[in-house]
Amino acid sequence: MDANAARHGIRVRPGICLEGTSSVALSKLFGGRPVGTIALVDAPVSRTYAQKARVALFVGGGVSAALASMALFVGGLSLWAAVPLGLVLGAVMGVALAVLVTAWPVLRVLWWWSVEITTALGIAVPLTWLAHVTSSWVSLVLVLLVGGVVGGVRRVRRRVVAWAWCVIVRHRLRLCFSQVVRAAGRSQAGSLPLILWARPTPAGERVWVWLRPGLDLTALDGKAGQVAVACWASEVRVVRASTRFAALIRVDLSRRDPLAAEVVSPLAALFADMPGPKAPAESGHAEAWALDLEDVAAPEPVEQPRNRR
Repeated sequence: MDANAARHGIRVRPGICLEGTSSVALSKLFGGRPVGTIALVDAPVSRTYAQKARVALFVGGGVSAALASMALFVGGLSLWAAVPLGLVLGAVMGVALAVLVTAWPVLRVLWWWSVEITTALGIAVPLTWLAHVTSSWVSLVLVLLVGGVVGGVRRVRRRVVAWAWCVIVRHRLRLCFSQVVRAAGRSQAGSLPLILWARPTPAGERVWVWLRPGLDLTALDGKAGQVAVACWASEVRVVRASTRFAALIRVDLSRRDPLAAEVVSPLAALFADMPGPKAPAESGHAEAWALDLEDVAAPEPVEQPRNRR
């Protein structure tokens, strides 16, 4: 080893191993920091829901066990049989509640990406079935045909783009609400609103949002400009969407003015050939248009009251 190193001009110091020098060089080339893990749910949110899951396990399990034991005892079982069976049912219910509370952040993330997941499955499943049923050339022709219809037909393309903006707006609103929650000094866990649904409008998009505890409509006062910047819109209006539930709000985003374009009415073509009204001089009945005001009495002057000093 020393001879080979001396032949290539490499100095070997005692106590230093040359193995792994290539990995060190690559790590310096691509950055010396280790690659961290990407968490689906933030660590504070996970700890908060883990605490809630423990509470749900004991409280929910205890209440369920008591109710189940009482119901079994009233149903005809003896006390010695109803209590153990109720404890088993309570333990099962407590574990189910704990699992549901623990998985709620993950379920919320899946809800945020539900449109993308559904769209991906809706495209992948038919393509897979089509590849197994027909040949590859037929599948390619059908895919190109569908893509041509979506990209070539203006009405279909505009509809697809409008729904794509709805998907983008849902994520942009979520990021904007997270900034509002952090700026307000509240805990992020459990305070982010739930983005329910979004649909396109002639001016832009309309989104329904369910606010979580800790947020209200007043927290969004004066922040319409920030929401517009976050969603790449020109104007945003945030109003209540229900008179019964204060947590349900509606966000209207405007990207264009639907009344700015010139709209040609077909009524002008229908009345183009119809003759218009003639002037009195042309019709020969000018006296019919004159007004006879001789019989109308002139108004009497009204005396103004004098000011008395």
